[in-house]
Formats: sequence, C-alpha cells, structure tokens
Amino acid sequence: MSNISRREREKEQRRRDIMDSAEKLFFKKGYDEVSMNDIAEDVELSKATLYLYFDNKVALFFCSCAPWYGIMSSMIQKEVKKFKTGIEKLHAFMDTYFRFSQTYPDYLELYNYFKSGRFHLENIMTNNMMKEMVDDSSLVINFSAGFKPADISYASEVLKLQNEIFVTVLESIKTGLADGTVNSHVDPTEIAVLLILLTEDIPNMRPDLKNSLRKTGIPQDKFLNDTKTLLNQMLGTPKSG
Repeated sequence: MSNISRREREKEQRRRDIMDSAEKLFFKKGYDEVSMNDIAEDVELSKATLYLYFDNKVALFFCSCAPWYGIMSSMIQKEVKKFKTGIEKLHAFMDTYFRFSQTYPDYLELYNYFKSGRFHLENIMTNNMMKEMVDDSSLVINFSAGFKPADISYASEVLKLQNEIFVTVLESIKTGLADGTVNSHVDPTEIAVLLILLTEDIPNMRPDLKNSLRKTGIPQDKFLNDTKTLLNQMLGTPKSG
C-alpha cells in the first residue's frame, strides 16, 4: 500500500510540474507559440510521457486557466458579500475584477485568449445555456461537439466559474431591485450581461482609447470610478416629479 501511495504522489507531483511548466510557457510566449514539445523539454519529460497526463495542448491550456479563474471568482464572492445593497455589491464586483486584472496581468492574457473565440466554446454548450444559468445555475455540456472528454472537463471548470460570477452579478441586481438601489424597470439578466461585458473590457481597453484618456489626465482607475457613477445614474431609481 505504501508503494502505491508513493507512486500516486509522484504521479500527482509530475502532473503539477507539467501544469507549472505549461503555464510558465503560456505566460512567456503565448498559447500559439508553445508546442507540446516545448513543454516536454521544459519539464524534462519525453513527449510520450507528457501525453500520458494530457491529451493535447488544449487540455493543458484549459487546465492552466481553471485555478486562476477560481481565484478571481473567490475574490469576487468575498468582496460582494461584504456589502448589503445591490448597487454596492455591483461596485464591489467591478472593483474586484479590475484589481485582479492589475494584480495578475499574465493571467488576464490567458483568460482573454480563453474567451477570444479561438476554442469555439459555444460548441460545448447548448443554445439554452443562458436560460439554464439564470434558472438554476446549471451548465449543460454537449459531448458531441468535437472536443475530447478531458478537454470538456477542464473547460467546463472555467465555464462553471464564469457562470458562478454571472449569477453573483445577477443576484446583486435582484438585491438592488428589492432594496430600491436599482431601478425596477431594468431587466436583471440584460443588465448583468451588460455589466460583465463592460467590466471585462475596461482592463482590456484599446491602446488608442487608453492614450486618449491619458492625454486628458484620466487614469484607468479614475475611469472605473467614473463608470460606476454613470452606472448609478443609469440603474438608479428615477426621481419623482
């Protein structure tokens, strides 16, 4: 039993070493410029041994993304829970996402690539995914979409975390509807999607737009605060009269 336990520990350590090596190379060179040969060489394993642990580079990339997105999700959940009103919770979401992007810029690049369309992630989800997320937070996986089961398993970890964040934003809006800090005439799902798109785009601002703000003395953090002010005006309860 002790020998089996030791072998299992060694196997798990080797798997972690492979993931660490792949992540390092993805950060340094970008997904497209990294090959399985590069990873095998860096981790000092044969390519045949590497394939015993991961079917392909796609699986390794998805596996590299999941832990970081888990950190992001945990940070967001923790901060949002600190506040009571819906609008405060939405501000906390935006602030935390921006702070994460500034603290872990390398991961932001990986995540941007993950969601860029390169992997056609829509092929592993049914067209009813958004409805399912809103109704019961489930994620429907289509195993006939051309992905290997392992690829789907690793990708689904990130997709489920995305869903977790979506539901957090959605529930924050519903809290705002209940406490009066969000206009009762807005559609919660529509605003949740809009807010997530807006929040994810601020750290990925086009260089020309970032330069335009810089010329007027507006750094990104001030732009974020101004955006929250505009959000208050857009979502706030209309004044009577």
